[in-house]
Amino acid sequence: MKIKKTKLFKIIIIISIGFILVGCWDKKELDTISIVTGVGIDAANDEDKIDLILQVGKINKSNSDSFRGESVTDDSIILATEDKGILSAIDKLQKQTTRDLFMHHNQVVIFGKEQTIKGIQPYIDALLRQHDMRMETLVFMAEGKAKDILRNTMEQEKISSLGITRMVEAANRYYESYSIRILDLTSMIIDKTTAPVIPIVKLQDNGEYSRLFLSGLAVLNDGKLIGELNETETRGYTWIMDKFKTTFIEVNIKEGFSNLDITNIKHKMKPEIRNGGELVISLEIIGDIIISEIQGFNNMTVKKVTDILVEEGKKTINKEIQACLNKSQELNADFLRFGVEFYKRFPKELEQIKNDWDSMYPEIKLSTNIKLNLIDTGKIVNSLNMKEGN
Repeated sequence: MKIKKTKLFKIIIIISIGFILVGCWDKKELDTISIVTGVGIDAANDEDKIDLILQVGKINKSNSDSFRGESVTDDSIILATEDKGILSAIDKLQKQTTRDLFMHHNQVVIFGKEQTIKGIQPYIDALLRQHDMRMETLVFMAEGKAKDILRNTMEQEKISSLGITRMVEAANRYYESYSIRILDLTSMIIDKTTAPVIPIVKLQDNGEYSRLFLSGLAVLNDGKLIGELNETETRGYTWIMDKFKTTFIEVNIKEGFSNLDITNIKHKMKPEIRNGGELVISLEIIGDIIISEIQGFNNMTVKKVTDILVEEGKKTINKEIQACLNKSQELNADFLRFGVEFYKRFPKELEQIKNDWDSMYPEIKLSTNIKLNLIDTGKIVNSLNMKEGN
């Protein structure tokens, strides 16, 4: 009896493995799909419509005649159409190719600046509803048109959407300000006091060729563009939001020039409600300094130079933080998520004042405490122009 049960168990296992090896019911062969690597949404001539652009990677270059789109490189093609909604636009584009449009491997969603001014929230909602759209997909605003970004070729990457993704991955080794996914954007939209931000991708014409680069952040309100952060303000945002892993500071004063590497960065933010109802954010940032370059500082001792560099480093960080705060309060846009921080610590109090948040936000004070510790001067202590000794 025991032997029969053992044989029956083995038969069941073999049959189960057979079903698994047959494959999934909804699997698609590579020669039947068009893999979408980038999605662009531009404002259309018709006020009620959008231009939807899909960048499609070619799996087999010999099959390029399967498309009716604009061939960009040997590796990708652009499909574009005008419609009121995303799904209906995709349906139109499906008719331009003999293969199924496959969205699961899409890398980026890029909104043109004109469309971002008009509003992007309805299209984020549409993307969230698509079963084959990943929440990890990165979101950007193009300085011009999304189509120009997607149809541009890069020096090291033939498919621009993949190149942009790799630029963000490279930046993430140092800071994470440009890594905004659909999931992150949705979270910022849901937070009633938060103004969402998305990174800006620009196209720079250098004569013989053009190149793509990430530059600043776009600030949104009700899903519409209301302002942009420049490089200094974006660095301030990165400090306040604890998105730096490591960075460098450039010190350029009359005594000399230096580059300082900042490592082991620690961050602490504490919201306070002081007497009289004053809202204050206390921000503490601690980091270690490594001197990587020095020019000038003639006839100055090592002690004098290092003291100057530490103080100038603190001033630079404070300047970047203050520039960001000033822009945030000028736009009356809480993209720094101070409202979220206050709600975590003072939920009852914030519940009472959340309807007045827009009028209270510009009055919030930010108190900073920057501590930098010099841990390394490089292979040498003195520069060629500095005095010996301490």
